[in-house]
Amino acid sequence: MFESKKLKNWTELYWNQIKRNIGLISFLDQEKLRETPIAVFGLGGLGGPLSEQLVRSGCEKIVLCDNEKFEESNLNRQLCTRDEIGKYKVDVIEEFLKNVNPEIEIHKFYKITIKNISEILKSIKISALTLDDPIISILISRECLKNQIPVIESWGFPYICAWWFTKDSINYEECYGLGTQGIMIKELNESKKLHLSIKDSLISKVFQFPNLQEYCDREPGAFNGMKSGKLPLRSFAPMIRMSAAYLTFEITFAGILNIKKMILAPQVIGFDYIRMKSFEFSFI
Repeated sequence: MFESKKLKNWTELYWNQIKRNIGLISFLDQEKLRETPIAVFGLGGLGGPLSEQLVRSGCEKIVLCDNEKFEESNLNRQLCTRDEIGKYKVDVIEEFLKNVNPEIEIHKFYKITIKNISEILKSIKISALTLDDPIISILISRECLKNQIPVIESWGFPYICAWWFTKDSINYEECYGLGTQGIMIKELNESKKLHLSIKDSLISKVFQFPNLQEYCDREPGAFNGMKSGKLPLRSFAPMIRMSAAYLTFEITFAGILNIKKMILAPQVIGFDYIRMKSFEFSFI
């Protein structure tokens, strides 16, 4: 029965990959997922596994953006092996994804700039913000808002949650209290003082998540080290992968299929899987 309903434009390769999706989603749902162009900004702990899950789920149009190379500290959570240390993330992940589905259409970018952001977002329907550069995040959020492209974001903390920036939500800069509205990206890039102010505002907001200090301070001092910028954000493979999986779920069921209601910033509704209870949080 299922075989007879297979869409004519699906190849046997695609059908054999996604046939076990059908039932959890419909044939028409699957086609919407297949043809929706999605941009993943940042291919680290969240963005790499997110891109993998999108492609395994049946997405065939994806834009990958990252300017970093893999290093040994990435091995605890990112989509790489020791053989790929020193290689560009975007190249490694492109090859990996094409080994999952050689028919996918991938566009990759090593840099995100004022000059190429319009090209990157051309035809994009959903953007995932999974990078750690606040100035570039501002650029992406502004351009997506201008083009009415929904943006989804999460962080690799011990919670299942994600939030959306859309034309109906608060904007990215206001959500995090950055105080940058009206300031040109060029000026933001050139000012070290603004860089520090933006980073401090962003970190102070995110670190207000309930119980986060307790969870990050099993080794005392880690939380304050992160908060002061002396330590990079702590990360742990199961937490990162769960967050990436939830991002995939949200993109599919809230962003593409409209089965689930989007949770719009500044509100966050999530699940704390250490305490095994739901929580609500607001950035404002």
